[in-house]
Amino acid sequence: MPSIKPLLILLALSVLTPAMAEDTTLTVNVVAADPPTGTVEVSIFDSEESFLTTARAQFPCVPDADGACTSRFVRMTPGEYAVVVVHDANGNNKLDNGILGFGAESFAYSNGAKNPLFGRASFDDAKIRVEGETVIEISLD
Repeated sequence: MPSIKPLLILLALSVLTPAMAEDTTLTVNVVAADPPTGTVEVSIFDSEESFLTTARAQFPCVPDADGACTSRFVRMTPGEYAVVVVHDANGNNKLDNGILGFGAESFAYSNGAKNPLFGRASFDDAKIRVEGETVIEISLD
């Protein structure tokens, strides 16, 4: 007669996996949007291949008078993600560049990642681990 123990383990895993996804959330607190106008676009990426090209999810938030806003991503699969925040201060739906090709509007990455002298930060530089209730803060200063 086959053992029932392996069947019970498989049943338990099938019940726990969806519950873990339901309980996995990422809250992104954005601070220092200056000026506190326009919108802040919060995008999450789930791989190096999709990083900065195809966001897994994207939500806007509107900064308050102090330049802060929050986006919350719910029912996520636990794993590694990178977050990019773009401040569209003038509300024209694009990241404006200054005279030298950067700096007119701000952006920032999770994990404190910074752009190298030439190019963009990598997924590995910006990735964070998301499981359970994960809360991060990204400053646009």
